[in-house]
Amino acid sequence: MKRQIHVQAAIALLALMTALPVLAQNAEPAMHGKANPAAVVQRSHVRFTVLTPRIIRMEWSPDGHFVDAPSQVFIDRDQPVPKFTTTTRDGTLHIDTASLSLAYKLGSGRFNAGNLTIHSKGFKTAFDWHPGDVETGNLKGTARTLDRYRGDVQLDTGKQLDLGQGLLSRQGWHLVDDSKSFLFDDSAWRWVKKRTCSDCQDLYFLGYGHHYKKILGDFAKVAGREPMPPRFAFGYWWSRYWNYSDSELRALVKNFERYGIPLDVLVIDMDWHRTDQLSWDPRYVKRDAFGQTVGWTGYSWNHSLFPDPAKFLAWLHSQQLRVTLNLHPASGVPSNETRYPAFAKAMGVHDGKAIGIDTVDKRYMSNLFDIVLAPLRAEGVNFWWLDWQQWPDAKKLPGLSNTWWLNYVFYTHMQNADKARALIYHRWGGLGNHRYQVGFSGDSVIAWQTLAYQPYFTATASNVLYGYWSHDIGGHMFSDDTPEDQRHINPELYVRWMQFGAFSPILRTHSSKEAGLRKEPWRFPPADFTALRQIIDLRYALAPYIYTASREAYDSGVSLMRPLYYAWPNLAKAYDVGNEYMFGDDMLVSPVAQPMKDGVANVSTWLPPGRWYDRNRGDVLQGGRTVTRDYTLDEVPVFVRAGAIVPMNPPSVKKLQDMDNSVLVLRQFPGGTAHTRLYTDAGNSEGYRHGEYAFTAIDGKRDAHTATLTVGPHQGSYPGMPHDKQFTIELPDATLPKSVMVNGKPYTRADDARPGSWQYDGDTLTARIIVPAQNADQPLKVTVHFANHPVDVAGLRYRMKRTAAAVEWLKYHWNSPAPLPDDVSLAAQLGRLIDYQPEQLPTLVKAFNARLAKLPSEIDQSHADPKVKAHFAQMIKAIGKD
Repeated sequence: MKRQIHVQAAIALLALMTALPVLAQNAEPAMHGKANPAAVVQRSHVRFTVLTPRIIRMEWSPDGHFVDAPSQVFIDRDQPVPKFTTTTRDGTLHIDTASLSLAYKLGSGRFNAGNLTIHSKGFKTAFDWHPGDVETGNLKGTARTLDRYRGDVQLDTGKQLDLGQGLLSRQGWHLVDDSKSFLFDDSAWRWVKKRTCSDCQDLYFLGYGHHYKKILGDFAKVAGREPMPPRFAFGYWWSRYWNYSDSELRALVKNFERYGIPLDVLVIDMDWHRTDQLSWDPRYVKRDAFGQTVGWTGYSWNHSLFPDPAKFLAWLHSQQLRVTLNLHPASGVPSNETRYPAFAKAMGVHDGKAIGIDTVDKRYMSNLFDIVLAPLRAEGVNFWWLDWQQWPDAKKLPGLSNTWWLNYVFYTHMQNADKARALIYHRWGGLGNHRYQVGFSGDSVIAWQTLAYQPYFTATASNVLYGYWSHDIGGHMFSDDTPEDQRHINPELYVRWMQFGAFSPILRTHSSKEAGLRKEPWRFPPADFTALRQIIDLRYALAPYIYTASREAYDSGVSLMRPLYYAWPNLAKAYDVGNEYMFGDDMLVSPVAQPMKDGVANVSTWLPPGRWYDRNRGDVLQGGRTVTRDYTLDEVPVFVRAGAIVPMNPPSVKKLQDMDNSVLVLRQFPGGTAHTRLYTDAGNSEGYRHGEYAFTAIDGKRDAHTATLTVGPHQGSYPGMPHDKQFTIELPDATLPKSVMVNGKPYTRADDARPGSWQYDGDTLTARIIVPAQNADQPLKVTVHFANHPVDVAGLRYRMKRTAAAVEWLKYHWNSPAPLPDDVSLAAQLGRLIDYQPEQLPTLVKAFNARLAKLPSEIDQSHADPKVKAHFAQMIKAIGKD
């Protein structure tokens, strides 16, 4: 009998092993739970591990046994051993690093305020820490979801959102108590296991003063790095909860193409599968055997909407789109699913009943992937939108967050089973979940308050390395008390939300299943449509800059979007401006989050010390102060470090997944020097973790007289890397160049913008140098000299644009068949005049300034209506205000 049991057990084990995914060679993040012995100091019942100069692990165990397995949070303790000293004096153990000094009274038992202390060394923000100290200065982390939140207030409870504790504190230290977290076993696909000691202490002390960036980098080393999403994920995602059919989605995609709007990801919400008997009306809601609402869970295509899913997905791929489907897996695998028979057989179920989900059962999850989900992936589904909203903890492992665990399981399964770069999006599950990428923040309420809160919410999440929140741009739903006649999209609010989305980690629109929530850009009035298309185009133009910042986040732990106090930790103002944030290293963004008045929104922005270029006005400002400026519907408050060089895509790029990095724009802003790098890789492989990438150094300086820019040869390589690169150098808000030299060769001006020449764009006051494609191994040097007495163009582009808008308004209110005065018409066309005669730039600008000064008086002398005269005069006067 025993032999039979052993044989059965062997068969079962073999079946389980064959069900597991084959471990890919490049599977990451790597887990090395055991630290280098040289970093460990053990004395009887205590063990200290010096992980970095700023992080010390502190363990107490009643039996002297300690944990070397990786935990949910800390997966890689095998770090280079930092310099430290260990001494024992008067029964007290002392451990000193370059940053911390720890003292523990040997033989005194569990860590407490009386036997353990850590002092800071060399930090301006000095501290003297003991166990139990309250961390009053914590700068917060993030939350699981924004479901039904208006701003930071939950509609159903009225409670303010709790962002929990982050890693950063103004006090300069943070403690992570890892004593109750779960561990990973050492199997090929690492799986969760309990700790064996319930009384043990496992603490990680982070001491850093105000060196916020350094501690984030240290934490990334021991807790895992922020993985890079595939390049296409930084494009535009279209999503709507709607009963779409194959034909409707094809028409939608064609409209994006027809209107020239870029698109990379198509999200298909839960109606892709059958949702029979699903109801929102409590009178008709049906529950399944697991207490879940019938209709949410499903894995079988609704063939009335998608008659041939494989052909539909193949067509989407032919349109160069990536596809994700929504999953609500809480009801397990019901008996009416197409793949139920095979799944039931694999699970040993013979009663025909639904098979409930067990998230920590390795056999269940492996069979779910291999039998239920793999055929969908084979048809063309690229990644999953995991939408878990049910019970918080795993039923068989109380305390293990289902959200956290499902993120791990889905992400690492894709890593192990697919050559493509792993990608999921789901809700935040807790510390350590930064390793599993894109967050789905849930069903937020459509309101100005929500838009105003999301910049702070998103930037603050970087304090736990959760750098890729994806919001329902435009908001998900109206509040329940919104009157029926007001349940429609406010175009202005939507445009402003899209502008924030373009300067956030992921740009994804989404909305509830409500007929009035139509966010297709072409459905909006012309001015709104223009602003929407403009901001989506800008997102695609900025993709090389964003992608480079994503790589830097992987390397450094500093997210793409982060608070200002990372760079200015000793300035109180940096902590107070919650709506502002840095977007990469060189852009400060202060989104408009309130309605316009008289056609503009006034926004106050604190500029940190240094010099900042106003992207809208074209002038350079001295920082260390707050400036208030007005913004029309198509303008976003973005300030760029003076002199910065921003790598960009040309306008021809409409898909991020197929760009090969061979054609790039380098936009060099006025007012300073720059030392930056451009990052490139294959875009959708895990090879970026293993040396398959390239960096290109870019240096430059630009002032009123000269602009120099140097592009070094690329360093590194990756599959598909282009042999040649073609650069266009753009100098916005520049006067007319006197000479242009490229690699020692003089370039001449040519209006047709042919390679090997330069042109001047009058509308944007941009000098554009078009360099022919050259070997990427060769350096590039560009030198531009401007006139000895250049015309001052700072702020000119802003005045040109506002003047043209004022004249356009005047035309629509001009109650005479007679033409406008000549000076009025000419003042609105400075850009065109410069295009026709760029060599006359100084004369044309001087004439424009003279015309602008006398426009109100000229109109005042006309027969226009007095109200029109007054309003026009007010518009012109406003142009001169700062």
